[in-house]
Amino acid sequence: MPKSLFLSLLEELRVYILCFLSCRDILCCRSVCKALRQTYMSSSELQYIVELSGQCLLFVSNTGDHTPISERLQRLRDKAHAWLKLNAFALQTGTLPIPFPTPRYFTGEHLYSWIHHSDLVTISPIPSKHPQQTIEHEWSPKTLCPLIFPRTVKYILMDPAQNLFGIMYIVDNMAYRIYLATLDDGHVHPHAAGPALDLELSVYAFDVKLECYGRHIALWRCETSRFSQTWHLQIWDWQHSTTSGVSLQALVRNDSN
Repeated sequence: MPKSLFLSLLEELRVYILCFLSCRDILCCRSVCKALRQTYMSSSELQYIVELSGQCLLFVSNTGDHTPISERLQRLRDKAHAWLKLNAFALQTGTLPIPFPTPRYFTGEHLYSWIHHSDLVTISPIPSKHPQQTIEHEWSPKTLCPLIFPRTVKYILMDPAQNLFGIMYIVDNMAYRIYLATLDDGHVHPHAAGPALDLELSVYAFDVKLECYGRHIALWRCETSRFSQTWHLQIWDWQHSTTSGVSLQALVRNDSN
């Protein structure tokens, strides 16, 4: 066996053994032995264990996370003790004036709710240290969905910063329509390229997500069959076009069948 390979295996063995020790024992070995100190300084894994212990954190194994240990160590050092800002014991319980069941969404430290049969929108702040105000607005029936075709409301999005209220619904079981209104009066949004965003659809979607990211609106949907699963992603620049500028699709086969 070449000497370089033997030394490499010896180094890996040292790291493997030291990983079973506690943080205090690792530091002790580092201080009493020059070779072990060199092993510690060249091992991101050992330094990660010591850094976790120093911040009173526990290591959680996550087989789905493939982030290199060196990046985890650097992130841990860059945000040292940031978790102390979280007060896990500050628990508040409140009652929101929203009937159940109704569509609800959490974003930006607010709870958004829409009762579609009465066109009632409620935006309630999640309790915090700062005083907040609840916004509640009620429109006349059918004003938010002006189309006369039979429709089924599916999802909504709200963005108070842009005074934007988006409603996604299906017409004749074939197409998604995302109507863009203003939160304060329910009229067509003045900055929108048109009153609605359209997307033809020939099948039902198993799972759907609708999100607003500033000047872009994204629609993700998943279609599932017995043998495969297909997801689609559409992105609109809603202030400049009513048609999506980005369209992605992927097919995942179910090998278990």
